[in-house]
Amino acid sequence: MANSSSSSAIQYQPPPMSYGPRHPAPVRSQLPKRIDVADLTPNNLGQLRKLNTVLFPIPYSERFYKDALSPDVASICKLGLFNDIAVGNVCCRFEPVGESSVKVYIMTLGVLAPYRRLGVASALLSHILKVAEPGSKVSLRAPVDPNAPAPKPKKGKDGKEIKEEPKMIEKVVDSIYLHVQTGNEEAKLFYSKFGFHVAGEVDNYYRRIQPSSAWVLEKKVA
Repeated sequence: MANSSSSSAIQYQPPPMSYGPRHPAPVRSQLPKRIDVADLTPNNLGQLRKLNTVLFPIPYSERFYKDALSPDVASICKLGLFNDIAVGNVCCRFEPVGESSVKVYIMTLGVLAPYRRLGVASALLSHILKVAEPGSKVSLRAPVDPNAPAPKPKKGKDGKEIKEEPKMIEKVVDSIYLHVQTGNEEAKLFYSKFGFHVAGEVDNYYRRIQPSSAWVLEKKVA
């Protein structure tokens, strides 16, 4: 008997190479809904991989997924849930600006097509602005000098080794920014509703999609 598992596997549509107008949300918009923002964990990292494969026309490296689990970005790398189903994600990183400030770069923010225009993307972006609003402070782990001698382990009264907590430092969020393909007016309008504006344009930013140029959308301290 032939194995039917391969033929019955879910076939995902490839990600778009360009972006056109989006249609109104399907019947899901008429159903009771609960939208949540969930933490990324080693257990659900596979869902992030699958979402990115469907949503974006570029592959992401293993380093991307490893960094997404870093404690420093736990508050700015999230899954978007619709009735407990992972249907979108946002992944950001902190970029140093001088000694006391950082920028937040939005690497990915996307929602599966059947669940768009239901408020999932807005919930994800609102969360990022809540925890890393330009002008606010964030606590990050202090960099470790690789040449410094390792500290001597400390032990408790029971003789067990005590894990030393990392030293934390505060940084001011200078701005939040991202790249959006030129011509994607709908995305530009979406971000403009949250206070982002076009700060520049980069030619040949994308390699596999047309147009290849990108807007730099940015939100700074009001």
